[in-house]
Amino acid sequence: MYKAVTTTLQTLKNIVIIGAGGHGREVAFLIEEINRSLPLPEWNILGFVDIDLKKVGTYNGRYKVIGDDYYLIRQKHEIHAVIANGSPATVRKIYEKLKVHKQILFPNLFHPGIIFDKGSIVWGEGNVVCPGNIFTTDIVVGSCNNFNRSSTFGHDVVIGDCCIMNPGLNVSGGVKIGDNCLIGTGATILQYVEIGSGATIGAGAVVTKDVEPNITVVGVPARPVKDRTARSVRQ
Repeated sequence: MYKAVTTTLQTLKNIVIIGAGGHGREVAFLIEEINRSLPLPEWNILGFVDIDLKKVGTYNGRYKVIGDDYYLIRQKHEIHAVIANGSPATVRKIYEKLKVHKQILFPNLFHPGIIFDKGSIVWGEGNVVCPGNIFTTDIVVGSCNNFNRSSTFGHDVVIGDCCIMNPGLNVSGGVKIGDNCLIGTGATILQYVEIGSGATIGAGAVVTKDVEPNITVVGVPARPVKDRTARSVRQ
């Protein structure tokens, strides 16, 4: 019995959550759900890292903040990391800084409750897919995207890197979404529309035509916000 337990512990992969906020707690819950769904657990959550050094030593939910990003950079052995942040620009900045360090790995984390055609979807690395998401077929997903709860993605969708997908999206077939996009809760994107990199789609918007890079669109049908700095639209 002792040997069996030891073997199980040795096979666990260490993982750190980058971002000690509410979304970080949700990602910790996601990892726990993955472990509970498997015959043997896969992940050992070491804790959180956060840029705010004042948080080091405190708890975020059940797990402690164990350091800042240099905690990861200083590691001598392989360690896995997941980025839990709601800003595409911040996710990009963290990913670009850390991915050059070969000991830091960015796994894809899939909640056991999602539905997707495993044989026809291409994934990058570092994607977080929360419960209730449905991906149909022939989809290409880049790296470090965050798919919040209960969204649908149709056939032949292409998604870039470092996008934040808030809950309840409906993305129709053939849609192309660039890098660093922020898609608000409950938005709908109609078929074959292209969303330019850096765009923001407001909550509840219905996107019926292409969206240029680095602009914000809101409403039904979605139209650009005149103030190009208006990325604080409610998500």
